Amino acid sequence: MAQRAAERESDLTYAQFKALANSIPNLAWMARPDGWVFWYNDRWYEYTGTTPEEMAGWGWQSVHHPDVLPKMLERWTHAIEHGEFFQMIFPLRGADGLYRPFLTRIEPLHENGAIVGWFGTNTDVTEQERDRERLQLLIHELNHRVKNTLATVHSIAMHSLRELKPNSVELFENRLLALAALHDVLTRENWTKAKVGELIGTAIAPAGMENFEISGPDIDVCPRIAAVLAMTLHELCANAVIHGSLSTSSGRIAVDWCVDSERRTPMLHLAWREHGGPPVAPPAKKGFGMRLIEKTMASDAGARVAVEFPPEGLRCTMDIPLAADVLK
Repeated sequence: MAQRAAERESDLTYAQFKALANSIPNLAWMARPDGWVFWYNDRWYEYTGTTPEEMAGWGWQSVHHPDVLPKMLERWTHAIEHGEFFQMIFPLRGADGLYRPFLTRIEPLHENGAIVGWFGTNTDVTEQERDRERLQLLIHELNHRVKNTLATVHSIAMHSLRELKPNSVELFENRLLALAALHDVLTRENWTKAKVGELIGTAIAPAGMENFEISGPDIDVCPRIAAVLAMTLHELCANAVIHGSLSTSSGRIAVDWCVDSERRTPMLHLAWREHGGPPVAPPAKKGFGMRLIEKTMASDAGARVAVEFPPEGLRCTMDIPLAADVLK
């Protein structure tokens, strides 16, 4: 009677274990002390599309990637010889023929101080690996952006403070604030793009939106072009406030843009036209703002820039290539 009860309890225990092993999301298996695998859960066969006969013993090697298998065997053999816990991420081939990364953990099973077997699980970590790769890309991108930002700050500082004047610190601070505002725009778009209209709105906001007439379609530009364009617009706006049309209450500025897609290389055409301010004349000496507008736009964005000084107000036109090799 006691023996039959023990057998029924053993059968029940095995059924419970089998139900538990087949309900977990992991692939699971058990091996003898020497590593010979004698049991897999259903999920292993469902994922690999194999049969118990194909997988018995060391048959599992057929679903491992041949480039990684030698390293995995080296570490697994070492774990068996020393009775150590094993953990490693490597790809396993599915029934569809595709390899996916799995985190494999193998625990030694002890009884009376001796290893009587091994219990292993394989957990699909495809999404985690993708997230890790994306994070690594973001780290590299952030490092690149920080270096570019520091280079920009260095250039601004060198030109703003080269000849100290009463307003040199204020000019430097305003340029840094313009750079910070650009970063806010790019951050909202995950540093993938920026809208031309938003860049213009951010640049001209300190001077009062009521002094501007802006018009143009919804166009995106890459971060590199956005950075140069934002700083150029800031310099144009600052110049208008100090010397140009916005230095008087009657002055106004028209800003419009469009895309010329009929050319071999599509171009963003942007025009800045001032009117209603004091008479304008070409400056005797170009400051940092004009040098940035004329040279930086050309070198960093591949743009053609024309700055004119008719008496009625400064005019600046830009033709910026929108080809893929420029946007990167």
